[in-house]
Amino acid sequence: MKTTEIQPLTHNNLTSNQESFNLPNPPSEFQTNQQGTYEQINQLFNEQDQKENTVLEAREILGESAKDLTDEQVYELVTEMQFLVDSWLEEYERKVFDGKSLNELLNLEL
Repeated sequence: MKTTEIQPLTHNNLTSNQESFNLPNPPSEFQTNQQGTYEQINQLFNEQDQKENTVLEAREILGESAKDLTDEQVYELVTEMQFLVDSWLEEYERKVFDGKSLNELLNLEL
């Protein structure tokens, strides 16, 4: 009967097994950080584009009344109005649907 010696797992054993199975090397920390940075920058640009579009739409709707406001003031105004609309809508839904919002009735998580 043939006996096999069991070796403890070490970094060398894992490396040699990885090479024998032709597995790809895991991404380096640099690659992961680089990808994370790219995603963060991309998200930042998307957020800026959304904010600029919101301000442009609001200025178009407000017309002359927005001409003396800064972009930041217009965006803040839109944000506050959106909060009020969302709050009033949820309050109305709770009155109509016995204390539950429409999202709760439909089991939607936001």
